[in-house]
Amino acid sequence: MYAMATVRMSTAELLAYKQMPAEVLQPLMQLLNWLLWFVLLVCLAWMIVSAGRLWIAFRSDLAMNDASHGVLMSLLGAAVASTASGIALAFLPT
Repeated sequence: MYAMATVRMSTAELLAYKQMPAEVLQPLMQLLNWLLWFVLLVCLAWMIVSAGRLWIAFRSDLAMNDASHGVLMSLLGAAVASTASGIALAFLPT
């Protein structure tokens, strides 16, 4: 019986956590915001380059799957980055 109480107590202690201090959390959130903006700018640049390549491919009547793949991947990357920031905000309360 004593062993079961010890297991329950250690599980409760494992799930307990302390809030991060504001002087740690604020720079961390700032860094995450900068990282998100950088990723979104890279996705936007990739989208512009891929759209230009796709336009050139359609203009010259060449079937170019790489350009359409780049457009799709830049949209997917932006969606993943936006979702990741939402998850980070859920785990790092402000």
